[in-house]
Amino acid sequence: MEGGYFYWLSWFLWIIYTFFAPKNRVRLLACIYILLLIILSAYDVTIGSFRISLAYVLMLCVSYFFVMKRTGMTFIYFAFTSASMTMLYAAFHFLLLFDPVWVFVDATWLLAFALLLASFSLYRTFYDRLLVLTVGCCQGDFLYAFVLKQFSFPHVVGSLLFLDGWAFAAACLFVWKWLEQLPTYIDTRFYKRTKEAKT
Repeated sequence: MEGGYFYWLSWFLWIIYTFFAPKNRVRLLACIYILLLIILSAYDVTIGSFRISLAYVLMLCVSYFFVMKRTGMTFIYFAFTSASMTMLYAAFHFLLLFDPVWVFVDATWLLAFALLLASFSLYRTFYDRLLVLTVGCCQGDFLYAFVLKQFSFPHVVGSLLFLDGWAFAAACLFVWKWLEQLPTYIDTRFYKRTKEAKT
């Protein structure tokens, strides 16, 4: 079912942030953002000759807000990396459209795996990876829709299928981040218990 990955993962992440994350401004904004994505995913608008999901518009606006904070070489490097992710996303969907035989597992899994490999090779930090992943997916889906439009093929920019692929890849990034932090958390807990036992 289209949207299955997106809705399940979004609600799961919202529960994690709401009940387990530290109470701060980041947690509040993350919860609001996730809820808005879920709500807006059911609506789309027609801009010019394109049907565009409102969730897509929100993702793109928020992502570009953070991109515009970059300056100098960091901005130039991000422009290059996001363009690479854009081409990867679009190329994957064109291959899927014209030669679907090579897809031997769920296309969402394959797409997420390819995007994750690219984001890990381009950036070291979680937030940079998430940003380039989001911008690349958004721009890639618009490029895909633009090319399909030349052949009169209908495509909703930011559809539930798009949100599925993005959400699955983003969820994998979150899991990797938590796995990286797990040894530090275990060491801290062990040190705290050892200290309490000595006193």
